[in-house]
Amino acid sequence: MFKKLSVKITAILILVMVVIMTAFTVYFVRSRGAAREEELLARGRIEALTGAKMAEQILAEAIRSGALTEGDVFDEKYVPIPGTDPPKYHTRYDRYLDTELQKILDEYLRDDQVVFAVLVDRNDYIPTHNSRYSQPLTGDRDKDRLNNRTKRIFNDEVGMAASKNRQELLKQVYTRDTGEVMWDISVPVFVNGKHWGAFRLGYSMTKTHQHVAAVRNEIIIGMAVLLLITSLTIFLVLGHYLSPLQKLTDTARRIAGGNLDEEIPVESDDEIGTLAEAFNTMTTGIVKNLKGEIEKSSRLLSSIKEAIVHLSTSANEMMAISAQQSSGAAQQATAVQEVTTTSEEIAITAKQITDNARSVESMAEETIRSCTAGSLEVTNATDGMRRVREQVQGIAESMLKLGENSQKIGGIVGIIDEISDQTNLLALNAAIEAAGAGEAGKRFAIVAQEVKRLAERTVEATRQINGLIEEIQKATNTTIIVTEEGTKAVDAAGALVDKVQISFGDILRMVEETGRAAKEITFSTQQQTSACEQMAETMAEVRDVAQQVAASAEETEKAVAEIIELTERLKDLSEEEGK
Repeated sequence: MFKKLSVKITAILILVMVVIMTAFTVYFVRSRGAAREEELLARGRIEALTGAKMAEQILAEAIRSGALTEGDVFDEKYVPIPGTDPPKYHTRYDRYLDTELQKILDEYLRDDQVVFAVLVDRNDYIPTHNSRYSQPLTGDRDKDRLNNRTKRIFNDEVGMAASKNRQELLKQVYTRDTGEVMWDISVPVFVNGKHWGAFRLGYSMTKTHQHVAAVRNEIIIGMAVLLLITSLTIFLVLGHYLSPLQKLTDTARRIAGGNLDEEIPVESDDEIGTLAEAFNTMTTGIVKNLKGEIEKSSRLLSSIKEAIVHLSTSANEMMAISAQQSSGAAQQATAVQEVTTTSEEIAITAKQITDNARSVESMAEETIRSCTAGSLEVTNATDGMRRVREQVQGIAESMLKLGENSQKIGGIVGIIDEISDQTNLLALNAAIEAAGAGEAGKRFAIVAQEVKRLAERTVEATRQINGLIEEIQKATNTTIIVTEEGTKAVDAAGALVDKVQISFGDILRMVEETGRAAKEITFSTQQQTSACEQMAETMAEVRDVAQQVAASAEETEKAVAEIIELTERLKDLSEEEGK
């Protein structure tokens, strides 16, 4: 049902009307409520001003007539009344106001929205109340609190604001202790120009709210009835005007079912009638074109049969080719995989050769440094051997001079030996002469004896010196011989060092050639490694391509199989159409 255009349009219109009516209802109810509150406020203003004026006149008249003094009228000495709960009080003007004011307050209760009309002094004391709230005390606290509100000081926030107010009008909204929502409208009261208190009117908003709710309900009911009537009207009107469209739809379905001679009756001159004429024209053209297309289809069908036969043959050939291609691609992929593995192994081997060549190059460089250091050490050794040879030659010359000097010393020692012999002989002669001289020669004999002893010691020292000189001469001769042999050894060592230096030079040249060869090997193996890695990457790409070709060959084989299957189905279909 909800698929019908009439239902959809009706639903949309109803939704729009619901929104409009809801907005109108809210606006109308709010405006009526605001108007009602303005009306109530205007009425309350008039009544409160009237009550305040009457209260002023009553109090002023009491002073003029002498019934009360001004002090009595402004009496604020509230005397408690015993036994009252809540507490009650009285003043000097209570009795007068009970007589003169209570009837006036009762008149305000004729308005069903007025809950109370009361005169309060500036301390929120209520001297008298209307008869509804001035019932006799019963002793029941709850009843007395509700039915007897006179002679009480309330001290509540709203009452205090009203009693202290000196503006022309004060409106307060509050919830009373009975639970009612109230308007408190108060007007100040002045007696002989002095502020005495205020006249308060209490309006219950319950009836105002009830009135607004009644208006709202009336509007909602009216809107609901209007919405129902409007919805039915819209549905019926749309159903009537859209019925030709339904007929057009039914005819189109019959034409789609194969009844090509069907025509749609044109019943109006509006858009639907124009659509029916266009549909009839379109149907006529489609029938003519369809007949031509049928003839073309027959000719095309025979051509398709021939094409199917050719396609089947070609597909079989492609099937065989794709099978061969798939087999060759698989073999190629296997071969490429083997070549890829070999190239990767070659790349790894070339990398190892490169690492070994780098190691040889490093060792060659280290050997060159060692050979260079050894050559320098050999050069230093050659210089040292040369210095040693010079020193040995100097020692040999010194030894020769020492031999010559020792011989000279021997000659001197011989002279000393002769002198000691002569001295010894002289001492002997002196001893003989001293013995012959007797006492006079004793002293000389002692000297001769000491000279003899000295000569003996000289002979002994000379003998020792001769022994030392002979040993020195022997050592000198041995040293000279050894020095000559050392000189010859130094010469031989120098010749060997020269040969070592020559060998170091040859080793250094060979090591340098080895280093150059290692560098060339490193460079060559690096190039070979790069080439092998590139070849491995290329072969990997070739392998991937070969695998893709193999996969493509398999896909081609599957596609050709599907084509063959399709040609068989087309062949069957064409044979069925031919029948």
